Amino acid sequence: MSDRVGQTAMRCNGSCDMEGQKMPVSASPTYPLRVSLLEGLMPNTYVRQILCFPTIDAQAIISLARGLSGLARDVPYVLSRLISTESENAGSKLAVSAPCHRVEDVFSWHDLSASIDYAALKAGHFAPASFPVPDIVPPSTLPPYPDSPAVFLARASLVNGGLILSVAVHHLVTDITGFDALLKIWASHCRGGEIGFDRSWIDRTPLFSDLESLPESTISMPDRLHSRAKVDTVRSNGRSEITESGKKHYRTGIFYFPRQHLQALKDAANAHVASQEPGSWVSTSDVLAALLWSAIIRTQEHSSISGESSTHKHKHKHKRVSTLSFPVQFRSALRPQLPRNFLGAAFLMTSARVPHEEVCRISGHRNDGSSAQARDEGLRYGDDGEMESPLNCVHVSALANVALAIRRSVRGIDDAAVRGVLAYLEAHPRSKPDAPLVLGPPRCEPGGSSTSVVSWADQSLYELNWGAAIGHCDTMRLTKMAGKRDPIVLPHIPSRDGGSGGLEVIMSYEEDFMQRLLENAAIKRLATLRCLS
Repeated sequence: MSDRVGQTAMRCNGSCDMEGQKMPVSASPTYPLRVSLLEGLMPNTYVRQILCFPTIDAQAIISLARGLSGLARDVPYVLSRLISTESENAGSKLAVSAPCHRVEDVFSWHDLSASIDYAALKAGHFAPASFPVPDIVPPSTLPPYPDSPAVFLARASLVNGGLILSVAVHHLVTDITGFDALLKIWASHCRGGEIGFDRSWIDRTPLFSDLESLPESTISMPDRLHSRAKVDTVRSNGRSEITESGKKHYRTGIFYFPRQHLQALKDAANAHVASQEPGSWVSTSDVLAALLWSAIIRTQEHSSISGESSTHKHKHKHKRVSTLSFPVQFRSALRPQLPRNFLGAAFLMTSARVPHEEVCRISGHRNDGSSAQARDEGLRYGDDGEMESPLNCVHVSALANVALAIRRSVRGIDDAAVRGVLAYLEAHPRSKPDAPLVLGPPRCEPGGSSTSVVSWADQSLYELNWGAAIGHCDTMRLTKMAGKRDPIVLPHIPSRDGGSGGLEVIMSYEEDFMQRLLENAAIKRLATLRCLS
């Protein structure tokens, strides 16, 4: 980073609150802010993202700090901590404290320009392993966490030729949509603009059921929840246990799916859906999730980690059910709707269940493109033996059927489903220690296959203007993962610099598994491997 930026940053004395004062504590009687029981089921971790900016402007750090002061005026609890409160009827409950930090307590910066070069990062597609941990992330955002963790933390790293901003917000108070809204507010203050902030964005009242007075026995557990014994080895959201990740070598890969490939798949899938079920449709997200589901399940088929013999799997393959678990945010599903920029954690987990064989069929590859099956399902080859379009490496009918199953599950997260979960949680505020509640249906059918896909594609990260000193984000990344992580679809990349845009997907698997996944015909044809860490 240039001396000019370093000198300006030094004048902040490592502190970025221009007034050097604590933000005034709200006189409102609403503190501590109760965290809803639904939010209490969120992962006890931080939502973290790394934003990369090609700025060398001397005012960048100061602009970020001033912008964060503006964010704290709109959303005071970014300067708060998570605490436990005691209730005679409900026992311990989570809450957000009154604001107790200064901006400089939650926002730090340091200079890594001697060790990190922005141009080199960009040339390597910002590979996750290029971001040193823990240096690059805000302090206290990696486990073990303190008993009373901060709600919000951020760290800016000055690098040679750019700036890396790592932002972390505790998952118990927000989801990825709320995280995106916080970034929008912050960016608007950095550029000196207005976002039209409304207090309804931080009003958590809709996350509390109005049926809390009902006795426990009158409300049965909805199918969007399940209880899990402590001995259950099924892991939520594709995350591995620490003990497992310590035994194997994991690779974190980022794959790029061009917009034109995804559009071709969606158009073909919707044509099939319309012919079978007029009026129904599937989205790009549904199609990509179906494709990833298939590629991962097919890779599992050939993996030694399944613990099953090939004979046993072949014998039961027609009976096996495959499960895809995924979150659905419900801001627009509630009646009345939540604000689009609602900052709380407002999602449920759901799942799609499809015969295992049908899921595998999506990314099945047939060498004989002249066969009747290939012709019927879009597997066509040119005279030179090369595949002619993205459709040639997938079974379109299977893709359409599985994507439609995903779409139906999304539609199932409606007002009644959400209110059923909220009512049950209010009627059963005490989770049983030996069988804690888990969001979503069980992750896997007995004897079946399973995976998960999380989508951040709706995040408008690349469109955000952070002002003249900071500019637009080049890319968003996560750090290299130490264990297994099923796919996360990263924020959509708009058309820019002559490119048509598309979607990136990050995932982490054991090295041999990742290599087999890279050899999947559909992945090879439809995606480009950006980087492998």
